[in-house]
Amino acid sequence: MLVDGFHALLTFDKNLQHQQNFEKYTLTVFVLNAEINQYKVLTKLSDKVKASLAAGDMPVGPIIIRQD
Repeated sequence: MLVDGFHALLTFDKNLQHQQNFEKYTLTVFVLNAEINQYKVLTKLSDKVKASLAAGDMPVGPIIIRQD
């Protein structure tokens, strides 16, 4: 589903899923969960995000993408 032109939100704010009412916002939120929030670390999670996007029909609310 598109919300204001967006299919999904990408964040590394691990608390966002507890702060927002996702029933109000019908959007998928990818929460990047890594040991440190540095670009070189978070970009390693991009393949997992791409795979979820390619799978299509994404759920409303948070999808936690964890570092291996």
